Amino acid sequence: MSGMDVEGALDPSRLPPAALARLIDLAEDAIITVRTDERIVLFNRGASKVFGYEPAEILGEPLNRLIPERFAATHRAHVAEFAKCPASARVMAERRRVYGRRKDGQEFPAEVTISKFHDDGELFLNAIVRDITERVRFEETLRALNQELEARVRARTRELEATNRQLAQKNEENETFVFSVSHDLRSPLVNLEGFSRELVLSCQDLEQLFHDPAIPEAIRKRGLQILQSDIQESIGYIQTGVDRLTGIIDALLRLSRLGRVSYDFQKVDMSAVVGKVVQSLRVSAERSGAKIVLRELPPAWADPVAIEQIFGNLLSNALHYLQPGRPGEIEVGVVETGAEPSSGMQTYFVRDNGVGIPAAYAPQVFQVFRRLTPALAPGEGMGLVTVRRILDRLGGKIWFESVEGVGTTFYVSLPAQSANAGFNT
Repeated sequence: MSGMDVEGALDPSRLPPAALARLIDLAEDAIITVRTDERIVLFNRGASKVFGYEPAEILGEPLNRLIPERFAATHRAHVAEFAKCPASARVMAERRRVYGRRKDGQEFPAEVTISKFHDDGELFLNAIVRDITERVRFEETLRALNQELEARVRARTRELEATNRQLAQKNEENETFVFSVSHDLRSPLVNLEGFSRELVLSCQDLEQLFHDPAIPEAIRKRGLQILQSDIQESIGYIQTGVDRLTGIIDALLRLSRLGRVSYDFQKVDMSAVVGKVVQSLRVSAERSGAKIVLRELPPAWADPVAIEQIFGNLLSNALHYLQPGRPGEIEVGVVETGAEPSSGMQTYFVRDNGVGIPAAYAPQVFQVFRRLTPALAPGEGMGLVTVRRILDRLGGKIWFESVEGVGTTFYVSLPAQSANAGFNT
């Protein structure tokens, strides 16, 4: 077939001149050919679309008519240099952007590939020009959007840093306030406790006086009744209140100190650490008729002492809130997520078949001084608050699922490894 080689590829040298000229003229890109004197000898239809000239207007004219005046001198030097160099083709604008000039004087960014060839001993330079105005506009828009996004990120980061500093300051202020108030309350409580003991001793002295035979029977009976019932009951209320307030103050002090505790982060053998907690509760479990099952637990990146506090609290709660009349079953395990959790976190659980948590009470579980059934267990309602505070410090979380009368499952999420490099610090 005419114009095709044996492999079916187009061979321009075998095309009739008219066919080759038509192919060049139909190209969408601007194709421009000049002699070494930079006079234009070929200007296709694509060049007319790009530059706005008709071929008859520009053929024979110098190439500089298509180049912005400020680039004319340097462009002429580049053309001369390319004409002498051994390379037959290259892409312009590798080091700087290239611009063209339309008939109306408007400049536009361009992508230019230049080449050279000889015909009948004469050197010709050819340029394929593509108008990249839309591409440049898109790149500039994208660059502006990226800069705006980066500015927003920087501003948001500054806001978050400022917020974190404020929160840390507020947290420190709150801890200092709680510590101060708790410390200030302890002194009057000590006095109340001391005076209540003095009242007990005074009542004992009065009771001995009322046994004096010289005191009339009616007065003795009435006095002993007041001492042994009304006054003793009032003293009991005072002492109970003092004990209660002392417990609350101690709990507040422990909570305020949590922010000052320095944790020793390391790879924690969770099975061993939680196993110690289970062993320490063995006697309590036997007395309650409960069974604690400890599954194999993968390691976490945390503080061993803090882990003991967390699981000690959760397991103690599970033992305290067993369902009366039903053998207690408590299980400690891990939520299976594969060998390497994609989130970087490992989730453990403590599941029991106890009394459960009523849905109405659920929002209050992690609030200070909130207790589901005070009659079932002692305390001030600070245990779960403390657990959540510790987990915040460890970079973990706690949540639960519960059905009243069926049981409760607490979930504890902890980092599976150090944020730096595995378990290596």
